[in-house]
Amino acid sequence: MRSVVLLTLLLTALSGYTQERCASIAPQSGEFENWLRLKISQNRKAAHRHQAAIVQIPVVVHVFHKGESIGSGVNLSTERIRAQIDSLTADFRRNNADTINTPSEFSSITADIEIEFVLAKQDPAGNPTNGIVRLQGSRNVYRANSHRPLLRSESFWPASNYLNMYVLDLQSFLGYASFPTVSLNGNINTTEDLTFDGVLIDYQYFGVNPSAPSFESRGRTTTHEVGHYLGLRHIWGDGNCSADDFVEDTPLADDDNGGYTSPCSFPNVTDDEVCVDGEPEMFQNFMDYTDDICMNLFTQGQKYRMRAVMDNALNRLSLTNSPGLEEPQRSTVDLAITGILGPDEAVCTTNISPVLSIANHGTDEITSFNIQLYLNEMAQGSPVSFLSSLLPLETEVVNFGTFSVPSAPYTISFEVTEVNETADRNPNNNTFTKTISSNQTQELPFSVNFESSSTILGNVGEEFPWEITTAPFQSTDNQALVFKSHENEEWFGSNTILRTPIFDLQDIQSGELRFSYAHAISPNSFYDGLMVKASIDCGETFKDVLFSSFGTRLATAATTSSAFLPANPLDWVDTLVSITDYRGIDGVQFAFVGINGSGNNIYIDNIELEETNLLANDIRPQSFSGPIVTCAEATVLELRIRNVGAEDVNSFEVKYYINGDTAVEQFDRLAISSKDYATFFIRTDNLLEGRNDIGAEITLVNGIADESVVNNSLESTFFRNLQKDDYPLLVDFSVADAWDITGEIDTLWQRDAVDDRQFLKANGFNAPNLGAKGFFISPSLSTGNLDSAKLSFRVSYASRTGFNDQLQVLLSTDCGENYTTSLLEAFSDSLATTSSTSRWVPSSDQDWKTFEIDLPHAFPDENIKVAFVFIPGGGNDLYLDDISITEGTPPTYEEIMRV
Repeated sequence: MRSVVLLTLLLTALSGYTQERCASIAPQSGEFENWLRLKISQNRKAAHRHQAAIVQIPVVVHVFHKGESIGSGVNLSTERIRAQIDSLTADFRRNNADTINTPSEFSSITADIEIEFVLAKQDPAGNPTNGIVRLQGSRNVYRANSHRPLLRSESFWPASNYLNMYVLDLQSFLGYASFPTVSLNGNINTTEDLTFDGVLIDYQYFGVNPSAPSFESRGRTTTHEVGHYLGLRHIWGDGNCSADDFVEDTPLADDDNGGYTSPCSFPNVTDDEVCVDGEPEMFQNFMDYTDDICMNLFTQGQKYRMRAVMDNALNRLSLTNSPGLEEPQRSTVDLAITGILGPDEAVCTTNISPVLSIANHGTDEITSFNIQLYLNEMAQGSPVSFLSSLLPLETEVVNFGTFSVPSAPYTISFEVTEVNETADRNPNNNTFTKTISSNQTQELPFSVNFESSSTILGNVGEEFPWEITTAPFQSTDNQALVFKSHENEEWFGSNTILRTPIFDLQDIQSGELRFSYAHAISPNSFYDGLMVKASIDCGETFKDVLFSSFGTRLATAATTSSAFLPANPLDWVDTLVSITDYRGIDGVQFAFVGINGSGNNIYIDNIELEETNLLANDIRPQSFSGPIVTCAEATVLELRIRNVGAEDVNSFEVKYYINGDTAVEQFDRLAISSKDYATFFIRTDNLLEGRNDIGAEITLVNGIADESVVNNSLESTFFRNLQKDDYPLLVDFSVADAWDITGEIDTLWQRDAVDDRQFLKANGFNAPNLGAKGFFISPSLSTGNLDSAKLSFRVSYASRTGFNDQLQVLLSTDCGENYTTSLLEAFSDSLATTSSTSRWVPSSDQDWKTFEIDLPHAFPDENIKVAFVFIPGGGNDLYLDDISITEGTPPTYEEIMRV
């Protein structure tokens, strides 16, 4: 009986489920509105001199169906798609038939936006198209928020030339649109993370559909979302009467008018609150939530916004000059093979059933055609004949029979031999070839570091987006994969896949995929992305996303407009994902997907897959450390752990010691999942002057002994320096000083001398430990209550082509506990006085460069520490001398009043 009640409740909940209208989020930055207000003002002044031109926007409609035939389910008919684009244009040109329903109160402010929408006439490669892309998505249902990167990875045309419009089964919302991206003070400003630019529409509300679940669709969901795409907000400002849509001629509204439907009486008889007496809400506006039957207008103010966006915003102003608007040259009879959908680059069987995608690029209807299959350039029987009715610009999927193929590797090719019982008029697109790399699954482990050869499947080389190149990591001559997206328009918007071999994971208990990546974003560019996907059907479909990161989240190094090249391990991030969910499956393949935003390069290295056979309760300490150098008697130690067991960690116990004294710390009420990291802090006192030795050992996990005693302990050291130095400060290394040399390599900095001249030397020439930081840290300093102070020092360094070392100067105001202020971050090009291919030794004053840094005013008089940090990139030795803190130029103060 209880199960029946639960089932009834579940069915009731499902039947009452409704989708929300719109998932679009307007920019929250006031800077965006200030920018738009300025552009509107400029446009309105120009409008007095010039008539606004009617502009066209090319649209590509990506139909993500579930395998249905054209015209059923999500796979909407071509006629319905074209009708939606026509009605979209009618709404924007104010040619919609229901303009007669606009109340007289608003008739004087309604607007023809003078924007038209057309299905693209040529694709990014210059081929003829009807502007419709049909594909079976990796999922049946998509989410507007979380699945945008996935959608972009599966189908996307360059957003600078096309309005990408996606028709799909959309969960939770009827539609979504990305807002325009603008450049503010040289920086891109947007609420998006620049991973996606386009419009999502649930298939039931795309075009006319009287039986749509929530209301009769007249295509206004698309009109609404394209309004967002061109910079419009909801008319109620997503708030109440105190919020605004920043359009002067739309009345304030306390909320949306969702659900208001025929007969659409004005004012809204169901609205019991208005913001201003005598000013009813404009529920007829396309940017409200009214049912489609009640919508019929945009206003002049909304037109000003959208036209200002079209004239100025990134990825909008270029649309009107898109090649997608131009009709390409076409032959009368032209059948194109546009791709081999199957078999994949790797297969698990020696029997294949080839699948092709074809398109009619000609101007005549195609009724019949023949295609020849080749294996290793040898024809397989006679050409296969097909009868069809393929209208101009239409696409089709062609299935061949089953063929027996040899052991890999081999090539499979297809060639159009005849169309409409005559020769094809354009032979340039009649052939397509694919290399099949393997038809045997393999077992773990698997690894590739790209030093000698690569077992990654896919197109790699100078003429492709992926290439193997030199990319410094642990060594300067390290080889890695690079996804060449730096200012690369050739592959902009393309998503290029590289795949591992196919694996048999039937016998593993647990496993993990590891790889390292490096990336830097470029200013004023759209975000690049990296995804890792998994297939359980031998690469036929990749439905699972194991890793996905874009833009600033993907970045591992500082933003640069130059082509990014990692300098050392600090520019790399090691990543691990569990593959335990695929245990027991034969035919698992993993794919690395590079997504080009024409921004900057992405590097991948050290790909490894292995069986892990996890113990149930197992913690590994990753690091146990204190401050680098401190003068305090008490401090906080940082313990970073990783759950390398199969079970969640709810509690653990650590035994730690400091200078021989042992203590125990218990951490409870935790929830650390398998493979996750966590950081904990332990306070300690009674520190010794000089060296302090610390260690930690994990003893209990979830109340029982840690099941692995391997790598359960860590040891470390840090220093307590009580010495002080006062203003004026001078360190020229001719006499003993109280500065500390420490870091990940204690020998990186060394006191040295040449011809009786003393200085500090950083051993960077061909340094074996790239990225290992060496610290040279001052004792506690005092500025003597100076109004201003400056730090100066001299550096001698010679750069080496292909190598990049780094010098940082850091400031601590809490006696070395934290270094929160960066005074200098200099690389080889700014450090060098010359270049040299050999080990550098200064020989004259001309070999030295002086740096002067004004110290910030807001720091205490005492407990200041300065740290010089050298980070080797394998380049050259660096010399440091004449460190001083002296009185600086007193600051000038000016009273400023701003409104």
